[in-house]
Amino acid sequence: MKLAKSLFSACIICGLTQLSTYADSKWVLSSEDGVDLQIDVTQLPSYPHALTEAGYLEGFVKVSVDVDHHGELRDWIIVESTHPSFTQSVERVIEKWEFSAPKVNGEPRSIITHLNINFKSSGAVLSMSLPSEMLAQRINQMSGYRSQYRGLTSINDLDTSPFPLDQPSPRVPQQLVDEYEESQASFNFYVDEAGQVRMPALVETKGDPDVQLLVAAQDAISQWKFEPPTRNKRPVKIRLSQTFVFANR
Repeated sequence: MKLAKSLFSACIICGLTQLSTYADSKWVLSSEDGVDLQIDVTQLPSYPHALTEAGYLEGFVKVSVDVDHHGELRDWIIVESTHPSFTQSVERVIEKWEFSAPKVNGEPRSIITHLNINFKSSGAVLSMSLPSEMLAQRINQMSGYRSQYRGLTSINDLDTSPFPLDQPSPRVPQQLVDEYEESQASFNFYVDEAGQVRMPALVETKGDPDVQLLVAAQDAISQWKFEPPTRNKRPVKIRLSQTFVFANR
């Protein structure tokens, strides 16, 4: 069941922090938590020619990826970008990349993580060291060119509060609810410009809930649908959280 695989990816929201290369297009990423991932970047995102002519010196794109324990890129979403042209450059190539099966302490596991792609006028560099997107803005501003930074929109900046159109509850066996009474599970997830839920990820549990409860909760969130979020009447992306308390109420 694909969802069950997704659950174990959701159990690990990792920040891969180190980068090394052993071939021109092969990247090896690792974290202090024992998470390892290899990416065969078959085609690098190109630096937009129009931005070079306009005088932009560099840029930045942050993309969240969901890679299952077989190395399949199941979903991805751009969460930050300093210019729409950089976003489009990444969108054109990311699905051509090949991912290894992620490993946690040597064992295959699915993960959700962020990739940071730094653009320079001489080319694009894939990196896991968190760069400052504000630095790219300052450099462009010093050169007289305004950054068109786009990121996730704060809930406080939305035209209206997030409004669920469809929000089914988790379907779980009653005996599990009885056995794990008052256990909790918290998830983070994105809502895209169309109101679709993207990449629900488990971030915390209390009371050690059974894995079937976690799968049911994640399955429910993945089916939720929201009114498309907007800021100043323009579609935007947001990140939300949801905590489930498994109890007889």
